[in-house]
Amino acid sequence: MALNYRVTIVVLVAIGIVASAATGLYLLNFKGGNEGGTRTQNVLIVASITGFNDSVDHGVPQNHWPVVHVSKGTMVNITVMNVDKQSHGFQIAHYYDNSIVTIAPGQTINVSFLANVAGTFQIYCSIPCTVHWAMLSGELIVS
Repeated sequence: MALNYRVTIVVLVAIGIVASAATGLYLLNFKGGNEGGTRTQNVLIVASITGFNDSVDHGVPQNHWPVVHVSKGTMVNITVMNVDKQSHGFQIAHYYDNSIVTIAPGQTINVSFLANVAGTFQIYCSIPCTVHWAMLSGELIVS
């Protein structure tokens, strides 16, 4: 019983940390970028047993999730956190797909690029895992 209680506490603390980080990064988007410079947008993507940013709960693969909207010319900074017990991959068609990136459990990576081509680009996991099907429907929309 004590082990179940400890596991529950650890999970709740991890959820709290992820929620706090997501809120902070979300609020950073309202700064609007540098005066007279390139606009910057910060995005947090959490890889877990429920997909990217809980994509299973958002009806993938029928629905696209996560969906990231940016304006052309924006500097995009994406933090990808793996809170799962298994490795996941992360790629974005055209912008971040030159090599297969593996994110180990507990690892975080940072991806930055200038969104200089308009269009809709797939965000997806690039390695097999138990929830791979739920990590193939993300979109980066540059307009």
